[in-house]
Amino acid sequence: MRRAPVIIPLLLLFFIISSCNQPTVISYESDPIDASMDPIQESLNEDHSFSLQKGKNQFDLKPVARYLISARVVSTRSYSSGWESSLSPVDLALVWGDLAGKKYDRYISYRQRNRWYYYRYSADFPLSSQYIINHSCNNHMVPSTDNIRRALKSIKTNDLITVQGYLINITGKMGGKNVWWSTSTSRSDSGDHSCEIIYVEKLRVRNKVYL
Repeated sequence: MRRAPVIIPLLLLFFIISSCNQPTVISYESDPIDASMDPIQESLNEDHSFSLQKGKNQFDLKPVARYLISARVVSTRSYSSGWESSLSPVDLALVWGDLAGKKYDRYISYRQRNRWYYYRYSADFPLSSQYIINHSCNNHMVPSTDNIRRALKSIKTNDLITVQGYLINITGKMGGKNVWWSTSTSRSDSGDHSCEIIYVEKLRVRNKVYL
């Protein structure tokens, strides 16, 4: 019984810390997320560049296109090492179109590693490899707010999401050396430099909206 006064505060502290790590839902949307359509990309006519300070390092972010994507999450991975992780702590592998449903999941598997996204499919897969390339991508997510960062970390495989923001290029200095990270602007590329870097201004996960 003498331990109760110690256990209760510890439990209270645990719940306080847990709640602080939870994202705040800004609103709810009841209409279903339609992941059957291609992402919407709109070129920018003006320079919208801005800077972000991360510790002692400053990075310049240059939006190159407005971007909106609704998709199913087939893999998610968090990163904490490398200068990129200070800007993009989460990568999401997303699929849309026919891949958004689970009809083809028995033919194909997805995984992520070292900022790359991989897929493997069986010989009897009904769709072409080019269809997979055109309807899936790995996305380096750059949250615009701490709340969106927490929401990104809460995303699970098979969640339907909508992401709204910008495709961006990043330049900066790290330890006196120039660093850069460039986004893809095509859905039909593959291999190195084919990932999208998304500056996320609005995120919907299932029916929950985060800003």
